[in-house]
Amino acid sequence: MRVARRRWVMIVAILLWLGASLQAFSAEVVVQIPTGALPADFFDRLPEGFRHNAARRADLQALLTGYAGYCQALALAENNNLYLITKDNVRILYDDGKVKSFEEKLDHPDLQDMLAQVYPAGESLEYQPDYDPGRFRVTAFFNTVYGGASKQVQANLTTVNFCGQQVQINARNGAAAALGRVGEKLAALVRGKPELRKYLFPLGGSVNWRNIDGTNRPSPHSWGIAIDLNSQYGAYWRWQKSPTVAFILNLRRSYPGEIVKIFEAQGFIWGGKWSHYDLMHFEYRPELLVKTSPATIP
Repeated sequence: MRVARRRWVMIVAILLWLGASLQAFSAEVVVQIPTGALPADFFDRLPEGFRHNAARRADLQALLTGYAGYCQALALAENNNLYLITKDNVRILYDDGKVKSFEEKLDHPDLQDMLAQVYPAGESLEYQPDYDPGRFRVTAFFNTVYGGASKQVQANLTTVNFCGQQVQINARNGAAAALGRVGEKLAALVRGKPELRKYLFPLGGSVNWRNIDGTNRPSPHSWGIAIDLNSQYGAYWRWQKSPTVAFILNLRRSYPGEIVKIFEAQGFIWGGKWSHYDLMHFEYRPELLVKTSPATIP
């Protein structure tokens, strides 16, 4: 009798646990994201838990606009954890609630971290330490958009004409089309100002499945969404011991703003605006340009 009674107690406990789990699951609010352009009042129609926070709303607007078609749904769990669900049914947490150092954000960012530092499009003459908008990259997000393995990325690559040179880049999410437009506009620029061609060529590279030197973090070149121009005119922060703020700002000012402007207009950020500068580096990050100014991306 005692054995049978213990079994019934265990069964009841399991059923109660399952009931609580199902109740928590059923309490989750899932909102499907429409394909194509977001309706102007999309966020106004969402439940209160999605729209009451202005910063979160701006982040979601940037993500859903910058990656239209790759974001399938938003899910708000009972504990108020917000998840972005990609079209591959990958759930990515928006805010893990952790207080992180700069290095911890580099190694373990969430979507909120990724968008927290606003990219300064246009002429930027200010310097802030540890201000590198774009360097916090959520690997799971970019894997689902562009490919999470070398073979997957290779299958998504296409070749574009970049000022007369053939360059490989990821065709997904409009990256290749954007680089093609950059190439056309840069070609017109250097025809009128041939002295600027030296900043472009020889190219430093585009697609390269690898980690960032000294880290376990994938390089954006792994996904085929970045291009390095001529490294002779594109200084990198690791090449200079203890650069001063004046030195960094002088590097930024000396680089042709016309080149940077062309890239930014098509959704690319420039590594020259990072405190850990990388002047040769341009990276397709439309969400950051959308957050800076929705009118930036055509």
